[in-house]
Amino acid sequence: MKSYFVACAALPLMLAACDKAAAPAVDPAKETAAIQKQIDLFNASIKAGDVEKAISVEAADIHGFGGGPDVTSASEDLKQTKEATHDPNYGLVVKADHIEVAKSGDMAWGYGAWDATASDKAGKPVKANGHWVAAWRKDDQSRWKLAAVSNANAWPGAAPAK
Repeated sequence: MKSYFVACAALPLMLAACDKAAAPAVDPAKETAAIQKQIDLFNASIKAGDVEKAISVEAADIHGFGGGPDVTSASEDLKQTKEATHDPNYGLVVKADHIEVAKSGDMAWGYGAWDATASDKAGKPVKANGHWVAAWRKDDQSRWKLAAVSNANAWPGAAPAK
C-alpha cells in the first residue's frame, strides 16, 4: 500500500517532465553552413562594393581588433569600411578554415585567413594577408551574427593564405 501512494505522488512529477518538450537537436553541419553563408555574403558584398550588406553580417555591438582601427559597433565599422572602400585598390576576402558550433546551437567560434589589397602612398596596390579568430552568436531572429573578431597580419614575407 505504501508503494502505491509513493507511485501516485510521483505521477504528477513524471507527467510534468513529459510535458516539457525536448530541446531540438543542434545540427552542427547546418549551423556551420549558415555561418559560411554569412562569410560568403560578406565577401560577395565587399567585392560588389555594397558595404551596408557586408556589415549586415555583424552584431550591432561587434568588437573588432587588428587589421585597422578597433571597432565597438557595426555602425562604427560601417563608417570605417566605407572610408576604406573609397580606395580604388581596396579589396578584402576572408576564408574560414574552421568553424565550431556550441552544443547549445546559439554560439560558435572559428578561425581562418584573410587577404587584402589597398593603395600605398604612391597609389600602387599593396597586398597583405593574415589570420583571424571570431565569435558568432544568434540574434533574436536566430540569424548568425559576427560578435567579435581579431585579426593578425601574417609574418612578413609569409605566403598568402591558402
